[in-house]
Amino acid sequence: MTRKLYKYLGPELAGVALSHDGATIKFSLPREFNDPFELFLTVDHNSSSATLAFYEEVMGEILDMPTTCFSSNPDVVPMWAHYGQNGQGFVIEVDEDILHAELRNDGVIQDVTYRDTIRDEISGSLARAQYRQKPRDIYFLRNSVYSAAYFTKATCWSYEKERRLVLNDATRLLQKGGASILPISRQCVTAVILGPNVDADTESKLRLLAAEIGCEVYKCRIGRTSITPYFTDSGGSACVFVDGAISEAANSCRSCGEPLGQGDHCSWCRIQEEDRRTAAASNPWRLLEATGLLQDYISSMDSIGKK
Repeated sequence: MTRKLYKYLGPELAGVALSHDGATIKFSLPREFNDPFELFLTVDHNSSSATLAFYEEVMGEILDMPTTCFSSNPDVVPMWAHYGQNGQGFVIEVDEDILHAELRNDGVIQDVTYRDTIRDEISGSLARAQYRQKPRDIYFLRNSVYSAAYFTKATCWSYEKERRLVLNDATRLLQKGGASILPISRQCVTAVILGPNVDADTESKLRLLAAEIGCEVYKCRIGRTSITPYFTDSGGSACVFVDGAISEAANSCRSCGEPLGQGDHCSWCRIQEEDRRTAAASNPWRLLEATGLLQDYISSMDSIGKK
């Protein structure tokens, strides 16, 4: 099965990142990333001054290579909140194999590794290069450092489930409005996923663009029984992200449509009117409210410990 990449975007990019020709992906240089410690995991900063001087000598400055960031999952709530602007934006689903073929090996696509310490192999490689002073050891060290620089982040960023595309050079990029962008064909775009809070105008624009591209449209939904969002397709069927792909849920609630592991109704839709009447009769606050004493009771409770 083809692997998919997911690009979270804000609503203002609905007519910018997508067009009838496909999509445009923005690239940045490492110094522009939102993590100021992005390149810290390439050397042990507690090393001796001699070792750090040798590292500085053979590595110099880390080359700035154009990079764009995807997620491996379209159902990451913090990603919808941050990059999707509180669910008002959208996600572009990209076919990784087709994208890679279009790049013609001019870039590397790889998962980001999350850790808070330098990789052991880098420390070992640096020690060998410093001790043996052989050209091939410096070559291997540089490769290890570049891999760590571009594909390692601190564990606090692990929720992103990031997969990165790093270009070998910037010749493929176009400059538009001060941004470096890469146009990709409509064949790369396999779906557009609408945010749960997308407004009507943005949704209409995205659905129209998706129709011109010829890709599927899903809408992200926030359910009541799981902290993981689900999706609905153009026909209204409930879908879930499983094994790297969005597919129709095997079972869903007959009332609200939320995906279910088993049963005909979710836990909330199973509530009957008799259950609600029993709950109301068991609620002492209703009695206090009926006698006009509820607000006084709340005020008295709030004052406890304040005197």
